[in-house]
Amino acid sequence: MKFGVFLNQYYTPESEFELAHLFEQADLMEELGFDGAALGERHVHEEGFVEPVTTLAALAARTETLDLATMAMLPVLYNPLTLAEQIATVDRLSGGRMHFGAAIGYREREIEPFGIDMEERSKAFIESLHVLKRLWADESVSHDGDRWSFEDVFVSPRPAGSMPVWIGGHADIAIKRAAYRGDAWIASASSTTDDLAHQIGVYEDSLEEFEMDRADNDVVLMRDCFVADSLEDARETIEPYLLQMYEWYARWGQTYMDEHEVEVDYDELEEKFVLGSPEDCLEKLRTYEDLGVDQVYLRVQFPGQPQDVTLECLERFGEEVMPAFASGDR
Repeated sequence: MKFGVFLNQYYTPESEFELAHLFEQADLMEELGFDGAALGERHVHEEGFVEPVTTLAALAARTETLDLATMAMLPVLYNPLTLAEQIATVDRLSGGRMHFGAAIGYREREIEPFGIDMEERSKAFIESLHVLKRLWADESVSHDGDRWSFEDVFVSPRPAGSMPVWIGGHADIAIKRAAYRGDAWIASASSTTDDLAHQIGVYEDSLEEFEMDRADNDVVLMRDCFVADSLEDARETIEPYLLQMYEWYARWGQTYMDEHEVEVDYDELEEKFVLGSPEDCLEKLRTYEDLGVDQVYLRVQFPGQPQDVTLECLERFGEEVMPAFASGDR
């Protein structure tokens, strides 16, 4: 199983977080042997949120081994030609380490300012992905669609190799879309263990239906994580920052919180976290591995959380948890 980090992007003026802190984190991640770093996308948030493509370009220039990924961008907000050029450039800067993660989006407040009707976003998402994949692969692209039209356009330079496309989604139809149109499915941080068992089954059945090889199509799971001496110590250190973030999610109207009737309470959310001692974290991760998860991207810094606390968690995970998977020791 591979391990990456879903980096913090919440920029709150009252906190000490600066975007340049991600450089120090990425340096440590490479030293420890993490496999990747990912960034998400949000717009029109009072708390602030840093732009992913620019940040990934900066990380591409100062890293050597980390895979870089968007988890996940909203391609419907962009002209596909512009977005294809930006992602291809990051891929070139990184020597072919870029992965494009995409999602349909759920929050009306950040989608409609870009001229996208919520009722039309699914159709626009499929059209955008179709055009992006062609632009990254073909020497010339002509397209006459419902939203975008191009005649003999191209991206130069194109990505160094084939561009992996990861697609996020929670509902069965979104998971089937990921199987058909992507190279990996991004499982939501909201999914419980029971959810994952069902969802991975849907993904694998869909791959079989579309005659695709499961070995070539990863399940990528996002999880909130913190490593300490014990579960009690982990909760004492991280809970105020972690629960504040979930309070924000509740205010933004996360769909899954309504679906699962989740309140912002640690005991209700605990199953979805990888928290505690190295042994606690290892046990939880083994469960995901047994379910069929191929990669886990861990969020280890939450809004307002100090840099030194984040670096300590990264170091402990890299030194006390990851080696068990690298060696295959169970």
